[in-house]
Amino acid sequence: MDKLNMHKDKFTFVISQSFSFILMILVLFSCTKKTSVNPEITLVEELPLLDERIKAAVPHVYINIDDQQEVVDKEVYLNAEIYMEGNGKFKDFEKMKTKIKGRGNSTWSKAKKPFRLKLDKKSSLFNLPEAKDWVLLANYNDYTLMTNAVAMKIGKQLGMPYTHDIISVDLTINGVYRGNYNVTQQVEIHENRVHVGPNGILWELDTYFDEEWKYKTKHFNLPVMLKDPDPESEFQFETWKVDFQNFENLLHAKEFPKNSYGNIFDKQQFVNFLIVNMLVANHEICHPKSVYIHKKSGGIFTMGPIWDFDFSFGFNEKRERTYFHDVGLDLIRESDHRIGAEFYKKILKDAEVRVLLNRTWQTYKNNKFNELMQFIDVFAAEIRDSQKRDFEKWKVGNNNMALNKANMKTFLRKRTKVVDDYIAKL
Repeated sequence: MDKLNMHKDKFTFVISQSFSFILMILVLFSCTKKTSVNPEITLVEELPLLDERIKAAVPHVYINIDDQQEVVDKEVYLNAEIYMEGNGKFKDFEKMKTKIKGRGNSTWSKAKKPFRLKLDKKSSLFNLPEAKDWVLLANYNDYTLMTNAVAMKIGKQLGMPYTHDIISVDLTINGVYRGNYNVTQQVEIHENRVHVGPNGILWELDTYFDEEWKYKTKHFNLPVMLKDPDPESEFQFETWKVDFQNFENLLHAKEFPKNSYGNIFDKQQFVNFLIVNMLVANHEICHPKSVYIHKKSGGIFTMGPIWDFDFSFGFNEKRERTYFHDVGLDLIRESDHRIGAEFYKKILKDAEVRVLLNRTWQTYKNNKFNELMQFIDVFAAEIRDSQKRDFEKWKVGNNNMALNKANMKTFLRKRTKVVDDYIAKL
């Protein structure tokens, strides 16, 4: 009987220990599951209201062209004089000699023209680092007047190198008001712009394929153009071209992604590039259009600077050229076989990149997204009077800054769920 009781006690002990062990595993598993769940951004009702406590003011840029000429092409600079009134946001900029010409691709065909400035000497505009070359973006499509500013804000939040500053201004040329414009930096190699050093390179991937020095890559057929600098010879360009082609070859090597491609390509900045464009739904990068890759002398291929977002945020030409459509459409899709899309999908086959994408996105969403929402509130309030003046001039859009602000914030909140779901499926 004692032996029987002893066996019963041992059996009970074993069962008890086993149950405790199983319970511990379940608890640990439960905890692991809970900590792995990333909170979603709350979808709140965004009211179409602007903060009237914020001063509605933007700087005013005045340009007077010699002999009252008008800018009629993108090749010939005209001599002019420029000065600026800060209107309480920046100090006034006294008169200076400059040159002005047109710029842009499709935007140049619009009634509201974009311009490029070349100051007579390096100068700081709106507290930005000194340079001669500056850009005036017209944003003719963008009746919200916010798409570039918001996208660049995300780029800066993520620490993307050489992300542009966007200064919203009113522009008057030859005494005639031209509308609300964005003053920003020219995309160029420069110590205060894309600072890649004397032997650095800035490439542009764009289906316009309209630069002098260009080639199509062997595998993806990427339209690669040399943005800056100009090569000293055909031989030098061929050397740079071979360097880029060798990078693409690594992406198509049998050993990819377990080869050395990560030694010459910045995976973190690729992830940052994707997050910006996924969040604002910039489908143009999939053609590709306005995609820049820079490389410092002795450095690695790095995405950026980011550029051109007026066709983002659900812009649809077939729906009266309005924004905030197709919010649920993934940026990178298996069914999309355009050149840029294939390029990004290839790199996303790297498990390390996918892990980095998830980690970076969750960090951004949890720590920076609310700051972005606040930025939009302030930016929209500041430009509200300028937007009215722009509408009176061009009659583009719905003339409802408050509604556009609310719709943009709602669009971005919904996009966070789209990005969440996309990354979860990778």
